Amino acid sequence: MKLKLITVCFVLCTIILGSCKKQDVKITPLASLLVTNAVSGGGNLVLGTNAAPVNNNAFQAYGMLTASKEIRLVDTAGGINKVYYNQTKDFVNGGVYSLFLGGTPDAVDGIFMKEENIPSHTADVFGARVINLVTGGVPISVNVQGSANGSFVSSLVYKAISTFKDVSSVAAEGDKVFEFRNAATGDLITSFTVPGYDMPRFRNITLVFAGAVGAETVIRANNY
Repeated sequence: MKLKLITVCFVLCTIILGSCKKQDVKITPLASLLVTNAVSGGGNLVLGTNAAPVNNNAFQAYGMLTASKEIRLVDTAGGINKVYYNQTKDFVNGGVYSLFLGGTPDAVDGIFMKEENIPSHTADVFGARVINLVTGGVPISVNVQGSANGSFVSSLVYKAISTFKDVSSVAAEGDKVFEFRNAATGDLITSFTVPGYDMPRFRNITLVFAGAVGAETVIRANNY
């Protein structure tokens, strides 16, 4: 009887220990891609089989498998299947990438970049940078309303992008209004407001100067 009891205990212990063995967890290597669709007069774009489109004058974030991958962005409206961008890029595990699309539907300009210097913030600020995607436009300067012309960005030509700079996000200061000007003359072209109720505190945004000459607009892309 004692032998049987010992045998039963041994079997139970073996089962319990077997069930407690460490399970190997397979982690899929991933990168992230933020696509901003600033094509003047363009349509909404589909990336591969992803359900979420990149609407015109908007942005969309995607998870990307690593290694060499095709980025194919297509306007599928009306069955035209017009390809705006089709290039193969290398993605590394944990990498953060951005793709900005400008120009026109018949002459799309794509700026692809691996993000190396997205800052972190501990003070009551947010980071902002600017990219100029107005085809045929003049170099621009940018200032926060109330500051000197060109104090945020002194001059930015077409397809150029600034570095991230800190902007105060103290609640009592309210909205932050960015003024986009002709860098040579100082004339105001347009402005963009980051509202106090949607302040990206401790985070980062890109302000995309887009549209056509005489019909410029600004798109906010969140680099969270």
